[in-house]
Amino acid sequence: PTPEIANETIAACSNAPITYTATNGGGITNNNIVPTNTLYTWTIKTDNASITGKSAQATAQSTFTQTLRNTTNTPKDIVYTLIPKSGTCTGTPFDLTVTVNPTPVIAAKTATICSDAPFTISPTNGFVNSNNTVDIVPANTTYTWAVTPNANVTGEANEPAAQTSISQTLTNNTNTVQTVTYTVTPRSGAAGNCVGATFQVVVTVNPKPTITNPGSRAVCSNVELIYVPSSGAGNIIPSGTKYSWNISIDNPAITGQTLESTAQPFLRQTLRNTTNTPQPIVYELTPISGTCTGDPFFLTVTVNPTPEVANKTASICSEGTFTISPTNTVANGVGDIVPANTTYTWAVDPNANVTGQSDQITGVN
Repeated sequence: PTPEIANETIAACSNAPITYTATNGGGITNNNIVPTNTLYTWTIKTDNASITGKSAQATAQSTFTQTLRNTTNTPKDIVYTLIPKSGTCTGTPFDLTVTVNPTPVIAAKTATICSDAPFTISPTNGFVNSNNTVDIVPANTTYTWAVTPNANVTGEANEPAAQTSISQTLTNNTNTVQTVTYTVTPRSGAAGNCVGATFQVVVTVNPKPTITNPGSRAVCSNVELIYVPSSGAGNIIPSGTKYSWNISIDNPAITGQTLESTAQPFLRQTLRNTTNTPQPIVYELTPISGTCTGDPFFLTVTVNPTPEVANKTASICSEGTFTISPTNTVANGVGDIVPANTTYTWAVDPNANVTGQSDQITGVN
């Protein structure tokens, strides 16, 4: 018998080995004659510059084999002419058209996010990587991935279902930079049957300040307040965190409070309580670490009154007793401020002509 084989078209994925053997009684017309042990030689009839890996074969082979690479992101055709031979009987040449579907070829990617923020990697066809390779991303490429867990990060998960991009929301539960590594498998072609080599996505998760327990502070009137939140107790405070602030609940009995829109290493204020009773004021602080801004938190500052008493005078006769008992007379911030239970100590500027004067180092009412 002499082989009689009709022209045929087959499809292959880029970078995948192709093995073709004509089928007896098969082909487009179902009339192929393919004797046992038919051999093939071939030449390239219609070349395609977008396909590499092709070669002619002058030595008869039992199967047609090639590994072709489509260097684009769209299907490309190449046409071979095969000459079948069975024993000493050489058949009529026939054409084999190979449609080489593109397979994704994607270099490693990186992303940097703040804690609690999503990252999204959507590879782009033609993107030139740092290693001077070019990504090949066919239309409708999808991705699955496996993640290398990081015990300090939550939100990472394997994804076995095909996705159009690589995306997750990650939370860094520490105050230092953490990374999460994904191993991604890209697929394209009908039913995702063209599987590309895996590539890695490394996501850097910068810590975001999280202050859930700021507590409260008490300060004396006219004494400088310096407040820096403490780590622990649910707080995440990266090194170098700074703060801006505004006044959430103001108090007209307090002066000295200011807003600060430029982030500072700490809250710094000198507050004056213009009454003789403790007065509260509430700040809203926004923590910032690098480019990561945390949620605002509230700090209540209680400003305890400090006595403010003007100079006093008294006139007595010799051997008489004098008593000075300052009283609270403050009104609208003016006058003596004498909180309840104020005590006094004093030192005397001695007068050699007077006896009975003495210092008082223990507070008395």
